[in-house]
Amino acid sequence: MKIKIDAGSRIHLGFIDPLGVSGRRWGSVGLYLNQPKLSVIVEKSYNLIIHGPKWLKDTASRISEKLKINGLKIICEEYIPRHVGLGSGTQTILSIGLAASRLYGLDLTLEEIAEIFNRCRRSGAGYWLFQKGGLTIDGGRTPSTKLPPLLFRCDLPSEWKILLAIPTIEELGLHSKVEEESFNKLNAASLKDASTIILMKLLPSIIEKDFLKFTEAIEELDTLTSSFFRDIQLGAYHPLSREVVELMKNIGVRGVGQSSWGPTVYGFVREDEVEYIAGRLKPVNAFRYVFTEARNHGAQLTEL
Repeated sequence: MKIKIDAGSRIHLGFIDPLGVSGRRWGSVGLYLNQPKLSVIVEKSYNLIIHGPKWLKDTASRISEKLKINGLKIICEEYIPRHVGLGSGTQTILSIGLAASRLYGLDLTLEEIAEIFNRCRRSGAGYWLFQKGGLTIDGGRTPSTKLPPLLFRCDLPSEWKILLAIPTIEELGLHSKVEEESFNKLNAASLKDASTIILMKLLPSIIEKDFLKFTEAIEELDTLTSSFFRDIQLGAYHPLSREVVELMKNIGVRGVGQSSWGPTVYGFVREDEVEYIAGRLKPVNAFRYVFTEARNHGAQLTEL
């Protein structure tokens, strides 16, 4: 038996109370995307056989070791660029971990897989988007929380397109030990609570399909989140992202922001404006542009 899994990428739109003033930390807002995506075919093997990017072998090796299985053969048809703010780590581990569990009869739940591989240490966006798709808001965590609870989930209108500026070089965003050290240095003085923006502006604008109010709320959330990370990034955005942020704002892209530590930059465009915006985009060194839309369903697993 072979198992094919297709999973989307995600953009991180902002944190709620990352310092835990309310008693809960790291509430988060995330959006699932159709592109870039992960598409892998997995089957049992006596050892590791990987057809894909080099880093995938390390991920597969970790999964085999943690789950105590012989090995896996993985054919990677598409993958999410690694460590650029698109959630590649969680989507890849949940995808291959779930496939391996099915293939070896381990009967692990997705929650158990997330716990085994220490996902959702902060944001729960990647976990819930993998399951549900669309736009999600989770309630963060207390010291005893296993997985951040899902508070809200909805589809995003198909006519609201997302423009991504994705770095052409991978692993530019903070990750692993450096990311952990950076989170420990965050400046409490820059903390502001995003809950009012989310409750009174973001959510009503989605329900009423008000594109302008939605993108205003998105940009306000990004401003709060970027102020929290300013001391680490030495500015509101990753140094590589600043030029592309300015360009996107100047040509009329709305709701522009940086996903996680970046350098990926996102913005929103109405469907009838895509051609106009595409015509005004200019090359920016080390970035490529992708127009995509919200993936309003979770990852898909198919037995072949």
